[in-house]
Amino acid sequence: MNRTIFFGAMAAVVLISASVLAADTIPWPWASKSTPDPALAALTEIGGVTASIEKSDKPLVSITVNATASTPNYSDLQLVPRMGDPKDLIFAFDAKGRPPQNVNDQAVTQVTISAKYSDAPIAKVGVIEVYGQKNCKAYSITDNKAVECTSKSMPQQ
Repeated sequence: MNRTIFFGAMAAVVLISASVLAADTIPWPWASKSTPDPALAALTEIGGVTASIEKSDKPLVSITVNATASTPNYSDLQLVPRMGDPKDLIFAFDAKGRPPQNVNDQAVTQVTISAKYSDAPIAKVGVIEVYGQKNCKAYSITDNKAVECTSKSMPQQ
């Protein structure tokens, strides 16, 4: 009887742990049917981008972006996919967030966006580009270093 309770408790812990880990990832945006939120605004400038592929049973594309927002208290920070050439191995995003309702302070604020994507076509992900209002920064996963932005991608409407 005690073994049944023990194994039941262990199964619950495993299920809870799996759901917490799954919640940390989001689906690869080009495979998703969701549309961008029109209330999100582009962040002012991209300071840097890093990206990697986390090898596991289901590999993840991990992206971290350092950027600036025009005012403090931006929320819902995210990377919104751009339309581009699916054959160029470049995946481009716009760095966006929800601006605050009350803008009392015009101080530029540093923000960080971190995202882990599941179901990405790992073999086709070579470069990640991220656009802000003023610039673009890119990172080559293949070469493991910052590179110049070269895609001809367009923001989604």
